Amino acid sequence: MPAPTRPFWFPLVSIIAVFFISSMLLGLIIGLLPDTADTSFANFIVYVVSLLATIAYAASLHNTWQVELPSFHPKKWRFNPRLVLFGLLLMLSTGIVLTPLLEQLPEKYIDQLDSYMQGGLWPMMTAVVAAPILEEFLFRGIIQKNLVSRLGPLWGILLGSVIFGAIHLIPQQIIYAGCLGLILGTIYHLTGALNDAIAVHFVNNGLTSLLYLVFGTSGSLERKLLGEGTLWTTAYIFALLILCIGVLYAVLRIRKSLAKTTDTTPDCKEN
Repeated sequence: MPAPTRPFWFPLVSIIAVFFISSMLLGLIIGLLPDTADTSFANFIVYVVSLLATIAYAASLHNTWQVELPSFHPKKWRFNPRLVLFGLLLMLSTGIVLTPLLEQLPEKYIDQLDSYMQGGLWPMMTAVVAAPILEEFLFRGIIQKNLVSRLGPLWGILLGSVIFGAIHLIPQQIIYAGCLGLILGTIYHLTGALNDAIAVHFVNNGLTSLLYLVFGTSGSLERKLLGEGTLWTTAYIFALLILCIGVLYAVLRIRKSLAKTTDTTPDCKEN
């Protein structure tokens, strides 16, 4: 399939705008509901509908703006267990390495997140079910896919991760989700399979939700699990080492895939 020739900047900006506008409009409608309404369920509906509307809008740009969409070919939905396990290890390492930085940010933002998670079943459904599927479809399957096609893997994955982090709004989540986006984006780029990224995203959100139920907060979960002292220091050193290996592995795999693509591209010759 030839690379798209139309720029992606207008589709990108408009896709993000549709997501925020639909979220705000639906949020305003929820604000009109009576006090007896289940606001946690309403927020779940807003989240799902706004993402579905955004995905539908992006799909509508397929012909006019050459916006590429995820493939539904069975070959593109095969699991790569080794890469998924490596992604989960990188995810856990990222949480440990980022903990000292995230602890410096104001706790009021974590309090806001905890207040939302107190909604019970529906916030859990949002985090564990809806987010891994819909966010991966939009942010990796559409946004990153099109950025990579036009900018290449490095800038495509990086910019897609920045956008993914930014839409979370809460500072702690912006930083962590941005880093998680790099892991998810690399997995998707290397495999072309959304279900691998969905699996890692699912475990990440599921584990976070489970630990919230245990500790009653979303902040400093890794430190709460590992405690202080020697165990924490050892875990931090190993996490740094794993992340360094992960970065090196990703760079080598991406370079190898680029070289293979270049080698298999037929030379253009003048007649």
